[in-house]
Amino acid sequence: MIEIVVLTEEPSIKPVFECLVEKLAFTNAFLTIITHDGVSDLERSLPRKLRGWRNPNSFFLIVRDNDNGDCLKRKEKLQKIVDDCGRSERTLIRIVCQELEAWFLGDRQAMHDADILNINVNPANLRGNPDQLNKPSRILEEHLNGYSKLAGATAIAPCLSLDRNESTSFKATVDAIRRLAKEG
Repeated sequence: MIEIVVLTEEPSIKPVFECLVEKLAFTNAFLTIITHDGVSDLERSLPRKLRGWRNPNSFFLIVRDNDNGDCLKRKEKLQKIVDDCGRSERTLIRIVCQELEAWFLGDRQAMHDADILNINVNPANLRGNPDQLNKPSRILEEHLNGYSKLAGATAIAPCLSLDRNESTSFKATVDAIRRLAKEG
């Protein structure tokens, strides 16, 4: 049995990965999700976790937000840590553009199904490519009374579709999970 270890910067992404893996219905893989308290915590703990992981059937997926930074530089920094730990062949890195909430904005039907957003509401700053929106979490906070990252993720995650999402980073992450599950 393959273990996919997801190392991520924030707890709010955990319910999303749990639901994605359930929808992908793997029979040969299981998921271990390790959340961190921000990017600094993730980057500090990566060497220890990557070097110390003992399950020989493990593959790693490192996920962090881009937060309006240079996506390539963020990925290069993480890749150097992975390379230094000797885990390059068993690790994929995905940068969420710009934040997890872009994945939600990429599937407005999921937000509607979760009773988070009226599908007929179409403010200008909710249109377009969700991965190019500046601060998607703030956009949701502006339009949704009382939106919080963890509660929003918990409500929306079960409603996300693997197929209709318009976020390229969402699609790339789903493809990465599929690819890691096939490695074994």
